[in-house]
Amino acid sequence: MPYRHILKVNNWRLRGKFTIMIKQIPLSLLALVMVLLFQNCKKGSDDVAATATPVLQATINSIVWTPDTLSANITYNAATKTKVFNFSGTYNQRRLTCAVTLSSATSTNDFTLNSYTIDASGNPLITYSVQQKDSAGNYVFVPIVTAGNGDGLVTITAVDSASGLISGTFSFTTKKLNYDTDGNITTITNTVVSGGAFTKMPYTFISQ
Repeated sequence: MPYRHILKVNNWRLRGKFTIMIKQIPLSLLALVMVLLFQNCKKGSDDVAATATPVLQATINSIVWTPDTLSANITYNAATKTKVFNFSGTYNQRRLTCAVTLSSATSTNDFTLNSYTIDASGNPLITYSVQQKDSAGNYVFVPIVTAGNGDGLVTITAVDSASGLISGTFSFTTKKLNYDTDGNITTITNTVVSGGAFTKMPYTFISQ
């Protein structure tokens, strides 16, 4: 076969390969762009999820506590003219409950924005409990500590009565003395709840 003819055949083959490569480049680029966009979108959604503010959260003895079960309500009692805001959160067999009582209250679906320091009567009432098995074999929540006079603070920062949402903060530090059968102190249990916050927590209004 003449040399020039061989060159033409080889050039044709090269042109064919070059044409195929040109056609494939846009598809490769498109696939790469789609992968990058998907990864960026996924990262963005993960970032949003990671920064979402929990409805109820606190740090208990240096461990972040975010309950997976919670409830909240504001209850007005017409006979005593009291209004009580209380919430309860449970996670990993640990439960934190809080109740703030207002006297001479009105029957409106709201709560006074204020800071409430635990007083001598135990208002607000803040209790930290753990789940244990009782003598009958039933699992019940047993209080470990209840915050005492001056040990804690609950602050109500916002109430959206139309939507039934309430926000605020709470914290307390308490010490429990543990005794043996002879009445001697054996250990001291310190419980520190810091950075407690409820953010736009849904509540139910009850009037009775």
